Amino acid sequence: MPVRSGAQTLVESLVEEGVRTLFGIPGVDTLSVYDAFLDHPEIKAINVRHEQSAVFMADGFNRASGEVGVALTSGGPGALNTLTAMSTANNDSSAVLHVLNDNPAAVRRKGRGYFHDVADQFGIFRPVCDFACQASLPAEIPGAIHSAMYALRSRRPRPALVEIAGDAFRLETDAAILPRAKSERRQPDKADIAKAAELIAKAKRPIIWCGGGVVSGDASAEFLRIAEKLGAPILTSQTGKSGVPGDHPLFVGNWANERPVRELIADADLLLAVGTRFSYFPTGGWSLRLPETIVQFDLDPAEIGRNYRVAASAVGDARVALTMLDAALDKAGYTKPTDRTAEIAALNARIEKAVGRSVELDVLEQIRKALPAEAMVFNDPTTIVFWARSYWKSYAPRTWFVASGFGTLGFALPTAIGAAVARPGVPSIAMMGDAGVMFTIQDLMTAVEHRIPIILMIFNDKGYGVERRHQDHLYGRRSGVDLLPPDFVALAKAFGAKGVRVDDLKKVGETVKAALGQDGPVVIEVTVDFRHPGYGSWVDWDKAGV
Repeated sequence: MPVRSGAQTLVESLVEEGVRTLFGIPGVDTLSVYDAFLDHPEIKAINVRHEQSAVFMADGFNRASGEVGVALTSGGPGALNTLTAMSTANNDSSAVLHVLNDNPAAVRRKGRGYFHDVADQFGIFRPVCDFACQASLPAEIPGAIHSAMYALRSRRPRPALVEIAGDAFRLETDAAILPRAKSERRQPDKADIAKAAELIAKAKRPIIWCGGGVVSGDASAEFLRIAEKLGAPILTSQTGKSGVPGDHPLFVGNWANERPVRELIADADLLLAVGTRFSYFPTGGWSLRLPETIVQFDLDPAEIGRNYRVAASAVGDARVALTMLDAALDKAGYTKPTDRTAEIAALNARIEKAVGRSVELDVLEQIRKALPAEAMVFNDPTTIVFWARSYWKSYAPRTWFVASGFGTLGFALPTAIGAAVARPGVPSIAMMGDAGVMFTIQDLMTAVEHRIPIILMIFNDKGYGVERRHQDHLYGRRSGVDLLPPDFVALAKAFGAKGVRVDDLKKVGETVKAALGQDGPVVIEVTVDFRHPGYGSWVDWDKAGV
C-alpha cells in the first residue's frame, strides 16, 4: 500500500465501507480529514451548525434508510456537544458511527492544559454508545473503522464511537484498507423457535406487539404475515407504529393505556412481542398487565425478560426469527382461531367515539391527508405530537419517528434533514414546538445551504406547552413555562428559507400540501393553543359511557 496520512486512511476506510455522506464540523485536528475529502469527491461532507446536529442528522439518515449514519466532529467541546444526540440514538436503537479526535497521546489525560483538554473524553461517551474503540496511531485507523461498522451492522443498532488521536491524522502509514465489514446478525435457535411455536399453537386469543426492532430490522412484511396467520390484534410501541399499516384490519396501535385495549390484553391468553423492550410509555410506566404467557423475540439478549417475565424467547434477527416461526407453525398444522377483525373494528370505534373530535385531531388529520403515504414525519415531544403518538396513521415502514426513549427537544429538525439526504425525493417533515425548535434552529441554515427540501412545522403556543400542562395539573400555577418566541416567518426568511404563518387552523393541511416539492426548506408556523391529551389515558372511561 502507498504511504499516506492517517486522514487519508480514514477517508479511504469510510469509502470502502460504502459511506457516501457524512455530517460534521471541522476542527483544528480534523482539518486534515477535510483536506482529504477533496481527493475523494465520492464522499460528501455536509457541514452543520452545531455538533449535536451532526449526530442527529446521522441518526435521521439511519432511521430513514437503514444504512449507518456517520458523523465527524472535533474533540473537546465539539465532542461533548454531541452527548445528547448520542444518547438519543442509543435509547432508540439507531446505527450511528461517530468519529472524533482526542488530543495527541503525549498530552492526553495528563492535565497539562493542552487545547481542548478533557480528562477522559472516551470514558464520557461509554454510557451512550454500544461499541467504542480508540486509534492512537494511523495504522490502527482501518481496523477501528472496520470493527465499528461490523458491530453496527451485526448487533442491535446503537451508536458506535471511534476516537482517533489528533496527531494520528497527520502521521503517515502504509496500512492496508480493510474490506467492507459484513452484517452477521445472530441467528435464532431452532429449539427456541419450536418452543415458541408450540405455545402459540395452543393460544385461542393471542395478541401481537410490534416494536421498533421490527422497523429497524426491516421485518414488517414477516411480522404482518405472522399477525395475519394468528388473526391477532396488533399493538405497537411508539417506534413500532410504522411497522404495520395503520389501516390494516388487525391494527390497534399505540393505545395500550386506554381501558378497551387493556381489557383486550387482559382477555388474551398469549402475547407475541417482537423487537420491543416494553419501555415506560407504551406500558403506562409498567402498569400494563400483560398475559401470563409471553413470547419475546429480540436481537438483544439483554432485553429478554428485562421488564416482563417470558415463557419463551428467541434471540436473533427479527426477519429470520419470524420466517422460522412461520414455517414452524405450518409444520405444526396451525390453523387460525376465530376471525377477530369485527372485534378489533368495534374496539377502535369505541376509542374513537370516546376520544371525540378535537381541534388537535382535526389538524393532524389535515396534515395526514396532505402528505403522501411515504412521507417521513419526525417529531419533537410537543403537545400535538402527544396526540399523534396514538392517533397518527402510518402506512409504510420508516415513516414515523420519535425520540421516544430520551424525549429530546430539538430532535426533529436535524433528523428530518438527515432523512431527506438519505432518501431524496421523499417528503421529510419535522413537527416541533416553538420552544423545542430553538434548541436546533441554527441548522435550518444547513438545509438552506444544501437545498434540502424539508418542511419544518412549528406549533407556536409561546412556551413549553407540555410542561405548562403539567404545572397546571400538578400545582395550579405556572413558573418558567411561558416564553417569548421570535417571529418565525421573519427568521426563516433571514435564513434564506420560505416562511409561512397559519392563524386559521382550518388551513393547515392546504398549507402543508403547497409546501411539498419546494426547492429547499419551508417553515410553517402554526399559531395554537392546544391542550394536552391527558395523563396515562386520554379518556375518563367512567364517564365516557361507551
